[in-house]
Amino acid sequence: MQIIIISPNNTTHRHWHVPPVKLAMISIITLTIIVMLTLFTYQSLYSTPATINAILAVQQKDSVSNNDKFTQQSEEVQTYYAQRLGGLQAEAIRLKALTEKLARMSGLDTAEYLLDVEPAQGGIERDELAITADEFEFNSTELAALFDQQSLQLSSIQDYLITEDNIESAIPSGRPVKAGWVSSYYGQRVDPFTGKKAFHHGLDFAGKAGSGVYSVADGIVSWTGKRNGYGVMIDIDHGNGYVTRYAHNKTLKVKEGDRITKGQTIALMGSTGRSTGPHVHFEILRDGKTVNPYNFVK
Repeated sequence: MQIIIISPNNTTHRHWHVPPVKLAMISIITLTIIVMLTLFTYQSLYSTPATINAILAVQQKDSVSNNDKFTQQSEEVQTYYAQRLGGLQAEAIRLKALTEKLARMSGLDTAEYLLDVEPAQGGIERDELAITADEFEFNSTELAALFDQQSLQLSSIQDYLITEDNIESAIPSGRPVKAGWVSSYYGQRVDPFTGKKAFHHGLDFAGKAGSGVYSVADGIVSWTGKRNGYGVMIDIDHGNGYVTRYAHNKTLKVKEGDRITKGQTIALMGSTGRSTGPHVHFEILRDGKTVNPYNFVK
């Protein structure tokens, strides 16, 4: 095959002789280049390379993972503050219950404090700003510390009231009978058996035989039995140096070692021992010495 190239002015020309084999090779190479350029152009215009798809897939995966992490962190934060708020609410309820209990113990009227109503608040707010997480954490921590302090103070008051109540209930007060009258007082008197002047160490409460005899304070039975002159007798130790004695009983309702509460029936009235009729001889001893029961009875 011959190739002839003529100049534009037709003055010169060149020609080449190309064998058929070389022409076929050149045609194949040229066609191959054209096909490759066509494919490259098509993929560039109408498709995404596999590497780009892979990169996008990784980016999408990272984005989903970051979203999941953000969602998980948000849920953890909400759970944390919900637990803090729940704990503070529970502590507020406990302090309210303790306050009401102390009010009952002390006899304080809490009606003016309206414990069952949300505290009244008001005022005009300007330049309002949303509370930040750090401010919420600080305020909740301060509130928890305040609750702890109030709880400690209220517990101390409760211990004090309980102690005072126990001490008060253990101090003799009141009459050992519900019905009857004082037939003999504490101090010097004429002895009903000898007619001579003698010292009487207690109060005599006359009444109906078999009627109840009651403890005038909390305590523990320290002695029971018969004693010369006293007949069937019972001693109750109230602590703090106080002991009460009940004599001339018909029957005892408690035994040594029993714990007694104020107002409990401990015996039935009788006339055992050195007695002229049904009555209870009532003595109060302080640190082993008798004192006038009238000061406690009245």
